[in-house]
Amino acid sequence: MRRRPRSIRIQQLAALMVAGSLAPAIAEVAHEMPPWSFDQHEIALGSAKHLTVLTGFFLGGALSDLAVLNVDEGDDCRLRIFAMDNGGDGADLGHGTWTQRLGANLGPEVSFVDVANIAGRDRLITFERGRLNWFDPESATQRALVEVPTNYKATHDLEGSPNQPGSEIPPVDITRDLNHDGRDDLVMPDVDGFWISTQLSDGSFADAVRVGPREPFADESTGKLDASEGSDKYRDTGITAATIPVYLSRVHEMDYDLDGLSDLVFWNEDHFEVYLQDETGLFDPIAKTFTVNVPFDSDGTYSRMFDFTDKGMFSLLFGLNKKTKRTVLHSFHDLNGDRIADLVTLTLAGRSILRQRSVYEAHFGSAGPDGVVFARHADTAIHPRSKAGGMQPWGYASQRFEDLDGDGQLEIMFRGVKVGGGGMIRALVGNSVPIDLEFSRMEDGIYPDKPTSKRKIRRFAPFAGLGNVFFPPVLMGDVNGDGRADLLLGQNPDELHIFFGAPGPELLVRKPQKVAVSVPPDERNTWLVDLNKDGKQDLLLHQTPTGHEPDKPHRVTMLVAR
Repeated sequence: MRRRPRSIRIQQLAALMVAGSLAPAIAEVAHEMPPWSFDQHEIALGSAKHLTVLTGFFLGGALSDLAVLNVDEGDDCRLRIFAMDNGGDGADLGHGTWTQRLGANLGPEVSFVDVANIAGRDRLITFERGRLNWFDPESATQRALVEVPTNYKATHDLEGSPNQPGSEIPPVDITRDLNHDGRDDLVMPDVDGFWISTQLSDGSFADAVRVGPREPFADESTGKLDASEGSDKYRDTGITAATIPVYLSRVHEMDYDLDGLSDLVFWNEDHFEVYLQDETGLFDPIAKTFTVNVPFDSDGTYSRMFDFTDKGMFSLLFGLNKKTKRTVLHSFHDLNGDRIADLVTLTLAGRSILRQRSVYEAHFGSAGPDGVVFARHADTAIHPRSKAGGMQPWGYASQRFEDLDGDGQLEIMFRGVKVGGGGMIRALVGNSVPIDLEFSRMEDGIYPDKPTSKRKIRRFAPFAGLGNVFFPPVLMGDVNGDGRADLLLGQNPDELHIFFGAPGPELLVRKPQKVAVSVPPDERNTWLVDLNKDGKQDLLLHQTPTGHEPDKPHRVTMLVAR
């Protein structure tokens, strides 16, 4: 995909202070690498406190473009689009020069951005108060896309101004193919449900409709850990760039009535509400309800957070609380490849929200008289070995369900970190976050007791300097075009390790291919995208200036798969 993944780093370790002013200079350098791997390119984007970088085929060429956004001294959102000039043949990224092809002022009201494919063309999506727009590169103006009356709260809203000089325009992922028709749709959360707008066959969008129940924890206390203006209610934290992924973790999809169409499913206190998809790709605005015999306490991994809101930070870090346990609805997936959704629950137990044991249980679905039914008792369970934070549906304490080897059944990758008091101290002293990866592959209809494969990322660099904490990126995608998912790890700030996908139960080769490249310290600034539509994933790395070098320009490094 062309858009960057979004994940949130551990806030206690964040130390990225940036400053500077925008510089128009652009430089591009190509470096030759071994013929089996990548061509490497580097683009200097100028100096600024924050730059947001997105990829997409915005200008209609054969190669992906770069959209670069920042807030200038006049509080306006400034957009620049860069494209490669390689003589117009679009054949290869090995030759040519990256140049700025378009510049525009989007005004002071833009709060966040995304990318959507509309009528076969990638479009930059912008959100202003109550409205989503798309940027038209031909007229260099924004055009209204759909009204969305969500009360989004940008950080700068609290300061009484739409934008502040140097503030960030965050990328927020609100586009997804809800009805699985191959077109991007829009979904925007609100405290009282979700606004969805489905893309029609002609590229237009249906009017946004509200679906789903209200936020079940809207009136719960956050312990003032996340609250704004002194309030401790989760509803007052509201819809922000940080909470949108949490809200969207409550949007589930499965073919409930087994008609071959994907439906929208929400948990509402003691029952499910399902919005059935019709033959036109739209969803019935009137929900049907159904119940299951599977026991769980709540929906969404983040609900575990509210079990600890009355605890102090010291207790959270060192686990001095009474041990508690919560089982949550995690997701629906077709794990065993029978084309019927399976229900996955997650049980989290521990004395600290930052250090918990987890158990995933899968209840296989089967056809019932009215729709899919799930057995009360789990058909298989997975016990990850590592401990991790329990309130995040993304980021370092995360999991990934994907058919990595193409056999029709889903493998699961667990990513865990040591985020307790000792782990944080070790990360601060060693200037790197230690990561444990575990892979589980289904065998004979169940997941084994032990991981199928494991990987570790360890780095100890006590002399790297205070605040230079390295958050290693962990990415999966097919970079060599053989149809298997490959694992890319930022082993250290100067080296990337690639474990290619392999046939057999271990899923990955044992020995990595090493690539010398400067890896950003913030894993959110590294992502995979197909730049030239050749079916291979390419790698983008966004290097940002630090507090030690605030005037150093932002750089984007591209590793283009050969």
